[in-house]
Amino acid sequence: MKQRLISAGVGLIILAIVLFCYDTIVLNIVISAISTIAVHEVLLATKCTQHKVLTGICLLFAASVPFFKLLIAFKFIAMGCLIFVLTLFLILLRQHESLKIGEVGMAFMVSICIPFSFLSLVNIRDALQNTTLGIFCLILTLAAAWVSDSGAYFVGRAWGKRKLAPKISPKKTVEGAIGGLVTCTVFFVLFGLLYTYLCGALFDIKVAVNYPMLLLLAPIGSLLSIVGDLSASIIKRQCGIKDFGTIMPGHGGIMDRFDSILFVSPMFYVAVQYLTLIRLA
Repeated sequence: MKQRLISAGVGLIILAIVLFCYDTIVLNIVISAISTIAVHEVLLATKCTQHKVLTGICLLFAASVPFFKLLIAFKFIAMGCLIFVLTLFLILLRQHESLKIGEVGMAFMVSICIPFSFLSLVNIRDALQNTTLGIFCLILTLAAAWVSDSGAYFVGRAWGKRKLAPKISPKKTVEGAIGGLVTCTVFFVLFGLLYTYLCGALFDIKVAVNYPMLLLLAPIGSLLSIVGDLSASIIKRQCGIKDFGTIMPGHGGIMDRFDSILFVSPMFYVAVQYLTLIRLA
């Protein structure tokens, strides 16, 4: 527990720095680093890293995704992905005796799913184009995953009895999942109230939070965080490992900490484009 708290503290300090530099390229750089490490961890777990060229191309692609809008026009992103796929097949053609199509498929899935999922955090900023509104939605996105996870952990330890997915993640319980959902919903409301107060008191900025929409998105985000967590657990179980890495003592690897965000961040990116979660009053 001590290691988990220390790692969480370091993570919060890094998050504070990112939020302070929210409107700069710092966010892109941090997302790039997280994506690259996460992709490497999964490739290592699935034993794809024995193919050095394949690994290098995947890591290069993962690192570049958060900068796509800066490097190339948005409409050419699909072409960039096509070039990536073509490169993977060229590698397969050259190393077909030692490289299997299943390994290429896994490398492709990981290199697309993880970076583009985390890219949604950058896209939320770019879609709102307002620091006050963007930071609010970014924190909600992270909270939907991490607050739900924490709530599920403590409620599950205290009252958990019925296993949620015993063959995938034996420690997860139905009671814990419900606790995470409730915790996330309560946090959303309290954070909305606190954020509104702080914006007015500290920066003289009046904002209006759409609480009914928060009450709708909180349980959806919480459930998606569980799906992301279980998806990563399936990979770990089938690969026979406990954690993806050791970079975060008490938590494991980057992927162990960010797996619950995989499906939450794209959902919130879609939400901020079509729904009003917060506005300037």
